[in-house]
Amino acid sequence: MSIRKRLFISNAAMVLMPIFVLILYFLLLGIVFSGDIKILGSNFHQGWQRPESSKNTNIFNQLIKLTSTNSEKLLDEHYIESITKNMEKNHSGIIIRKGNKILYKSKYVLHVSNADFPVFGKEGYDPVVWIGHKQYSMRQHDFYFRDGMEGSIFLVDKGINFMQIARRYFPLIFFGIVLILVGTNALLSYFMSRSILRPVNQLSVAAEKISKGQLDFHLETSSKDELGKLVKSFDQMREKLKESLELRERYENNRKELIANISHDLKTPITSIRGYVEGIMDGVANSKEKLQSYLNTIHAKAEHMAHLIEELSLYSKLDVKSVLFQFEKVKMNAFLEDYIEELRMENNQALEVSFIADNVLTALVDRDKLIRVMNNIIRNSMKYNNKEICKIMISLQDMGKEVCVSVKDNGPGVSSEDINRIFNRFYRADPSRNSKTGGSGLGLAIAAQIIEAHGGEIWAEQSTGEGLTIRFTLKKPENDGGGYE
Repeated sequence: MSIRKRLFISNAAMVLMPIFVLILYFLLLGIVFSGDIKILGSNFHQGWQRPESSKNTNIFNQLIKLTSTNSEKLLDEHYIESITKNMEKNHSGIIIRKGNKILYKSKYVLHVSNADFPVFGKEGYDPVVWIGHKQYSMRQHDFYFRDGMEGSIFLVDKGINFMQIARRYFPLIFFGIVLILVGTNALLSYFMSRSILRPVNQLSVAAEKISKGQLDFHLETSSKDELGKLVKSFDQMREKLKESLELRERYENNRKELIANISHDLKTPITSIRGYVEGIMDGVANSKEKLQSYLNTIHAKAEHMAHLIEELSLYSKLDVKSVLFQFEKVKMNAFLEDYIEELRMENNQALEVSFIADNVLTALVDRDKLIRVMNNIIRNSMKYNNKEICKIMISLQDMGKEVCVSVKDNGPGVSSEDINRIFNRFYRADPSRNSKTGGSGLGLAIAAQIIEAHGGEIWAEQSTGEGLTIRFTLKKPENDGGGYE
C-alpha cells in the first residue's frame, strides 16, 4: 500500500474510530447506569429507565389485568394502597381515574392535578412528560368499568434523562472522551509512524555506516511502498558503491604492480644501453667491428623497449575497453589454414604445424585481433621450446554455440603452480625474467583480454606426456552459415 493511501486511511480512521469508540462508550455507560442491556435500543432523549422500573411495570400490569377480570376491585382504596405502598420509594406512583374523577392517587403524585393527565383514548407510553418543571415518564391504560364509564390507569415514573446523567457524571464523561480521543489517535499515530520511521531510521543508520566506510552490510525490507522502494534503491547504491571501491582498490593495486613491473622490465635494457653508450664514449669500442656490435646491441635493446611500450599501450587500452573491434562471420577452417600456411613460410625450418578440425565451423571474430592472439600463443610456445623443432598442433572443435580452438606444443610445459598464472601481465615462468628469450611478459595477458572481448574464455592445460595446451572459445553467429574465408 502506498504512503498516500496509508495517510488517507489513517486520517479517516483518526476521525471515524473516535466517533465509533465514543458511541460504544456512551452505550456502555447506559448499560452501567441502567443495569439493562435493552438500553441499546432506546434513544438518548427518551430517558433511561432505572432498575426499579421493572417492578413498577409489574404492578401496573397487575392492575391492568384487574380491569378485565374485576374492574370494581379498583374502587377498593385499601387494596390499591397495599399493592402500591412501596412505589413511592422508587419515585413512582399510580393514578386511577373514572370519568373525569380521580379515584386513587399515590402520595408520590399528589401534586399532580387532573388536568395534567391525557384524556381517555390516549393509551400508550410517553417517555417524556413535563408536569410543572419536572420531567416524568407516563404509561396510560384505558378501559371501561362495569357500569360503562370510562376508566384510565396511569403509571407515573421519574425517568433519568441523559442530560441529567451528563451533568452529574460530567468529569467521568469528559475524561473518558479525552482518553478515548488521545488513545485512539496515539494508537493510530504509533502504527502509522512505525511504518514510516522504521525505514527512515534504517536509512539513517545505513548512511552513518557508509560515511564511516562500512559497506559490508545489507538492508532488508518487506515493505512495497515508496519507502520500501527507497530502501531497496539505497541498498543497491551501497552495493554499487562497494563494487566501485573494490574496483578502484583493485585498479590501484594493479597500477602499483604495473609500475613496478614496467620499472623492472625497462631497467635492464636501459642499464645495458647506458653501459654500451658509455663504452663507446670512453673509447672501449676501439675498432669498427666492435663499434658496430655495440650499436647493434643498443638498437636491439631499443627495439625491445619499443615493443614493450607498444604491448603495454595495447594492454592498457584493452583493460579500459577503449579498443574498437570489428566483428565479422569467419569460416574458421579456412582462416586457420591460411594462418598456418603463412606461419610455415616464416618459420620453415624451426616450426612444424599441424591442423585438425571436426567440420566446417563459423565464428564471429575480429580477424586482426584473432591473428594477434594466435601469434602471441605460438610465439610464446616457440620462445620457451627446448627442442630442435617446435611442434605445434592446432585443432578446431564444435562446442554447440561456441567454437573451441586448441594450440598444443611439445615444449617443457608449465608447472601446476604456474599454469593458472600464465595469463597475468608481466608473468614469466622463467624466474630469471631476463630478456634473452625476448618477449614482454604481456603476450598471453593481451591474448586473454582479446578473447574476453570476443565473449569467450581462455585457459591452459598440461598436455599428456609433454608440452602445454592453450584453449580458447569463440561465439558462433546467431545464424550460423556463410561467412568470409
